[in-house]
Amino acid sequence: MENLADIRLQTLREIMNWFIIRDKQKTNAINWISPQCQFNLLLSIQEFLKMLEEVFALYPNSTIISRKVSQDMLEGLFDTIRQLGGDSSTQTLKGYGHALNKFQVTARMTAEIKSLNYGKSNHTGIEFDHLP
Repeated sequence: MENLADIRLQTLREIMNWFIIRDKQKTNAINWISPQCQFNLLLSIQEFLKMLEEVFALYPNSTIISRKVSQDMLEGLFDTIRQLGGDSSTQTLKGYGHALNKFQVTARMTAEIKSLNYGKSNHTGIEFDHLP
């Protein structure tokens, strides 16, 4: 994908709109996905499109290789942060912030230890400095 006019993104928007329109037209819940599944699906599509808008706004000449797009790395990050916060399934925003800070400190310390063992590096793999 080289811009937001990509036909695949238009198809994704059409799929999102289909779910929204069909949800308003349904007369009963039989033969329909659960409300939570539909919410999650629509949220994923909306946020993916917003992410692409931001990427193309920040880096207009970029190209995104669609087969390389995966949420596995992001899910792994959230899983690690959740584990650092005590693996709570009902974590609060404050608790999440503390766990995220703990993750950042752990990652920076790991980078420092690696630089002692393998030579200096100015890259920790973390591109943010604090929880907004």
